[in-house]
Amino acid sequence: MPFHRIKVSRLAFLALLLAFFPAKNGSLLAAENSDLAANRFDRSPYSSATMNGRNAMTRAELEVLSEINLMRSDPPGYALLRLAPLRQEFQGKMFYHPDRNAVPIETNEGVRALDECIGVLQYAKPAPLLSPSDGLALASRELAKEQGATENIGHIGNFGSTMSERIERYGEWSGTIAENISYGFREPRDIVAQLLIDDGVASRGHRENLLNPALRYVGISIGSHRRYRDMCVMDFAGGYITQQP
Repeated sequence: MPFHRIKVSRLAFLALLLAFFPAKNGSLLAAENSDLAANRFDRSPYSSATMNGRNAMTRAELEVLSEINLMRSDPPGYALLRLAPLRQEFQGKMFYHPDRNAVPIETNEGVRALDECIGVLQYAKPAPLLSPSDGLALASRELAKEQGATENIGHIGNFGSTMSERIERYGEWSGTIAENISYGFREPRDIVAQLLIDDGVASRGHRENLLNPALRYVGISIGSHRRYRDMCVMDFAGGYITQQP
């Protein structure tokens, strides 16, 4: 299946990676494909995100989703609430996390990336709230479980799986798919801030994914990581039909 664009970016604060694929038919103009599939989208509400009787997303993972939707519903307000207070925690390129010990995190850009992010969010329009998807949650969990047991980072699974292969294993997507991975944080506001600020990532691709109005569904998996302690995988889609068991 041809894809025209793949973005792989590295490290925001600790280590981040992004993958982005355009329309499934290989075209950057996918309105027809998305519209045809619109009435078949996965409509799972937060309270029933299950697969085979199991919770597809945990309470902690749904809290990450709520944090993303808080930002998407009011980007300027989110910048003021969550991001602006972080400015006082910088000393040059060193970031002193307010809820951690005195060991600082060395960033690539210092407060400049944070200020740029705040500026972008101040002018960003609200985006549709993301809905949880069973299939996308299982796809994200697959990578988190495989990779967490190693020191590896990135979008290729331990057995060679790609983002699109994992997403297609659990359902059918339309429009656009994307993947963000955060390393080093576990709290929802920290994960979202890390991806939004996108320190050291020239494309700011993680931020673009979180703000992208064409992405409507998401699956999130939080897990442990041998090197960075914590990781969070997010798989997005414009439309998604979860394969029924």
